[in-house]
Amino acid sequence: MTIKLRPWKGRKNEFEVDVIVKNARGDELRSRVKAPVTGKTSVERWARNLEQELLARLLAPEPEPEKPPPPTFEEFSKTFLDLCEADRLGTNTRMNYDVHLRLYLLPVLARRRLDEVTPKDITAIKKSLVSKSHNTMCEVLKTLRRLFNRAIAEKEIKCAPVDFEIPRRKRKPAVAYDDQEQVALLAAAEALGPMFVVVVLLGLDGGLRRGEILALKWTDVDFKRRLVTVRHNIVRGKLDVPKGRTEDEVGLTPRLAEALRSFPATGPFVLDNSGGHFKEHHIKGWMKALVKRAGLPWRGTHVLRKSCGTRIAEGGGGVAAVASHLRHKDLQTASDYVDRRGGSSGALHALETSWRRASEHS
Repeated sequence: MTIKLRPWKGRKNEFEVDVIVKNARGDELRSRVKAPVTGKTSVERWARNLEQELLARLLAPEPEPEKPPPPTFEEFSKTFLDLCEADRLGTNTRMNYDVHLRLYLLPVLARRRLDEVTPKDITAIKKSLVSKSHNTMCEVLKTLRRLFNRAIAEKEIKCAPVDFEIPRRKRKPAVAYDDQEQVALLAAAEALGPMFVVVVLLGLDGGLRRGEILALKWTDVDFKRRLVTVRHNIVRGKLDVPKGRTEDEVGLTPRLAEALRSFPATGPFVLDNSGGHFKEHHIKGWMKALVKRAGLPWRGTHVLRKSCGTRIAEGGGGVAAVASHLRHKDLQTASDYVDRRGGSSGALHALETSWRRASEHS
């Protein structure tokens, strides 16, 4: 820091002050002005005050640049979907986000800035979902929360503008075919041909989802180790990664291994369609033909996988066995098969035992 005094244009007792201050980083501030006071002593005192002012300005933190206001909900929703695609989220996940945004969230929040969403808006969203199922409302609110969390991560907002609770999903009992119905279904498959047997057993014994059945390739089948590796899934007619975006191995039962071994390989896919794969509507048609021939009620295509989980539970397999074979990441999902089946049977057995004891003592 330096202070220099120079006579002002030769005038007596008037001075020009030249003050230079620097900080530790080498940044510099300089002020060269005519002192507003006269007399060398007074000028020096005034120059020292000026020096302190310059030093304070130099050491003060730089003001943050003014940040533009957050985008509107409609603007960020497009960014959100682009980020989901960049993160390689599953096709179904991205399409569900898109549906939730277009049908339920944007009609209420489109012109709102992200930081302007209020509890009244949340109430309006819930009211618009009154005619929908409880689980649909839960999923829409989850999408909204994920969008806010992503906006925070992208530093568009500092925190969620509104706090809201997301109710728990209602879990439905696993709808499955019983043992006799499964026997009838397999008999119908044997009557219709080897392809139908493979489809039924990949669901009943392998626990594969319908898209995973359609996407299974021969390179995914290991007869020596008696297992298949689930690497692909058909989603909206296109080849995609499995649900959960992970590859998992599934063991083969003897009858499933035999059905696959005896099934002719005509292309890369086990269920080959002239070198390509079949689509969801094909397996739906096959299942309708099967249940019609077997005289069974129509319960969708996912019933094969649910029947597999139910068989494991009724056969004495615990939560871990169901979760491992069906590749559930959430043990609560797997526990539905065990708790609702084994738990209910155990309760009935306890009630029956209690009644017998009471009868014996009466």
